[in-house]
Amino acid sequence: MSAVEPMAKIHPLPGRVAARQPFPFSAIVGQEAMKRAMVLTAVDPAIGGVLVFGDRGTGKSTAVRALAALLPEIEAVEGCPVNSPRLEFCPEWAGVTGGQIIRKPTPVVDLPLGVTEDRVVGALDIERALTRGEKAFEPGLLARANRGYLAIGRECGGA
Repeated sequence: MSAVEPMAKIHPLPGRVAARQPFPFSAIVGQEAMKRAMVLTAVDPAIGGVLVFGDRGTGKSTAVRALAALLPEIEAVEGCPVNSPRLEFCPEWAGVTGGQIIRKPTPVVDLPLGVTEDRVVGALDIERALTRGEKAFEPGLLARANRGYLAIGRECGGA
């Protein structure tokens, strides 16, 4: 009789948090028109996007996160607040220099109900203005969602 070795335990790397796996896009039942529209925008970003709306609990946010998880990482300029693929597309107000290209997941940004306009489109960076005396623009949630998805609704957590 041979001794059975105990199973090896798998530990996450120190300092890294395991990412939560989204619900599989292929497991979403129904909502065929929504799924088709979302897949079309993923295949051809020139379409410009799709507005998905419906009653609470119909799987809108779940579908967005599931599809985003299937997409390849995007290439973006490191530090660019609008996820520009090349340095020349990064806005001047961002003050990005160097232009190193990094790979990052397709962004999914939550836009909670009742969010203020300045949080959506951006506004003057008050902290920088008061502490350093500099005028600087603080980009909003739309900038963070550029080249990705903006999820709007009650089920969204604070972003």
